[in-house]
This record gives sequence, C-alpha cells and structure tokens, in this order.
Amino acid sequence: MNSPLTSISAALVFVAVGALAACSTGMPVKTATPNANFMLRTTAKSPDVVVFDIKSYVLDRKWLYLAEFKLKNAEVTVVKLCVPSASKDIWAAGLHVSALLPCGHIGVYQEGGVTRLSMLDPRFMNRLNPDPNLEKAGNDLYPLLSSMLDAVSK
Repeated sequence: MNSPLTSISAALVFVAVGALAACSTGMPVKTATPNANFMLRTTAKSPDVVVFDIKSYVLDRKWLYLAEFKLKNAEVTVVKLCVPSASKDIWAAGLHVSALLPCGHIGVYQEGGVTRLSMLDPRFMNRLNPDPNLEKAGNDLYPLLSSMLDAVSK
C-alpha cells in the first residue's frame, strides 16, 4: 500500500515530466504580468545559491525535496518540493486535484540584473476547485511557503 507521500511524489513526477515535455516543444510562450496567484521575491544572490538555500531550508524542515530542473537553455531552474503536512487535506478533496498539487514549483531565474523567485500561491487550488479541504491546505501552506521564500531571498 502506498503512503500519501509516495502518492504525492509519484503525482509530482508525472506532472513534472508533462511540464518538461511541454517546455521542450519550442512553442513560444506568451509572457503576461504576474497576478495574485504568484508569490514573487527578488534577491542579489545568484540562482545557484538560491537553489542551494531552498534545498537546505526544505531538508532542515524534513519536507520533501523532489527535484530541480534547468529549463529554457538553463535560464530557469525549477525546484520541486512538498510539505507533507498538507497531503491529508489535499487528498481529501479528491484524487482529481493531483493536477493542482501546490507542493512547489519554484522558478529561479535572473532578469534585470537580479535573481527572481516565482511560486504559485498555494491558495490558487481553492480558486480553481473550491473545496473546504483545499482552502484549509492553501491557508496552512501559504505562511510556510512565504516564510521559505523570504528566508532564501535574504
């Protein structure tokens, strides 16, 4: 029997492979202004240092550090992580929400002479699929992930 964490990890790997396949098509990507669904930070640190700091932060808290991928000719590093404490509430909303898993896709890239971090606000899950379990998970995750972004961008 798979544990909830194994299921989350498997779902995230599936999502990551799909995302990588989409990114490798060479299709142009329309750039839009970030909205309230994104948590953004900037730092003077290099992208490699930020990725190292994210990994250290995640491992120190015994969260799951799933992977990091360099995309767009190594211009962007996408870091994948999971906060296991949210799994119970997320899965209670139904297995279909596996496509929404907010475990963490953090984009780390340089733009305009600074390193930028971009992450989906975990509360977006409930905006897309209203459910009390997703609302709770997003509200529980938001301060945890926001604190992580603040810490690694200092």
